Parts: sequence; C-alpha cells; structure tokens
Amino acid sequence: MRHILAGLLLCPVAGLAAPGDSPWAPDHAFVQYGRQTDTQAVTLGLTRDWSWSRPLGSGLLSGYHELALGRWRSDVPEGHENFTQFGYTPALRWWSGGAPAGFFVEAGIGLNYVTPRFRTVDKRVGSNLTFGDHLGAGWRSTGGMEVSLRFQHFSNGGLNEPNPAVDFWQLRLGIPL
Repeated sequence: MRHILAGLLLCPVAGLAAPGDSPWAPDHAFVQYGRQTDTQAVTLGLTRDWSWSRPLGSGLLSGYHELALGRWRSDVPEGHENFTQFGYTPALRWWSGGAPAGFFVEAGIGLNYVTPRFRTVDKRVGSNLTFGDHLGAGWRSTGGMEVSLRFQHFSNGGLNEPNPAVDFWQLRLGIPL
C-alpha cells in the first residue's frame, strides 16, 4: 500500500516539473496559523509552482505542490495535547490577471498523517491518516510575497470511525526562495 501511495504522490510531481528542472526544488516557503474552536495550529511548509498553466476565462489556471509540517495544540479532557501533522497537497490556483501575480483563488486536496491520533474534549478521529481539502483566496506581489486566507477541512474520508471534521480557518504568509 505504501508503494502505491508513494507512486500516486510522486507521479504528478515529476510530470509537472520544467524540462531539466529539479521537481524537488521549492520556490516558496510558508508559515500559517490556523484555528478551530478548541485547537490552534502552526504550520511550516514548502511549495513548488507547477510549470503547467492554461488560460481560463480572463485569468490563468495553474497550481502548486505543498509539503507541510504542522503542530496542533488541542484542548483534551486532561488539559492540552500536542499533535504533529505531515502533509502533501497538490492545489489548483486561478490567477485573475492572467499571470502568476496579483489576486488568486485556489482549491486543493491532499494526504496528511497526524500523530498521535487527533482528539479534543468533544472529538476523536478514527485514524492517523486524513485527507485535507482547502479553499482559499489571496494575493501575490510581483516579487513573490504571498498572503492568503484559507478554510481547510480534515477528515479520514470515512475510512475509519469515528470521523468528525477538523476544520481550520488559516492565515498564510508565503516567502519566495
């Protein structure tokens, strides 16, 4: 199973790199803060813009790959507990000006592993493996700095019970590398 998941994750990475370019060289780093009722999250990560893009309406459709490492702090019956989140997410991004700068909207879905198994006072997630999907909007300067607001939903997709939603509002700052 691990080999199948690794292949699914690596195929789009290799296929979207520019010819002669390393698919592993990130072009942005980010820090984001997220919050839900009883949990706060700080996430650091790297992104790589796709070399693929297509005109769509008055804008440009492209995307990016994201690798994330997050630290969640949750209220639990005993007080507080910390959780670590590792994730990979490919995301589509639509640029309003027809170039990769200015206003954008985006959507993505990826795989995440949260350890130990996530819980709060009111929730227990049935597995460490979760899917994370998000919707966001933001702005990138011509120099590459980004700021965005995202809504991200984590769940295990019904693979195991229980499957309560873990939903975060996130504020993100991206820095070009």
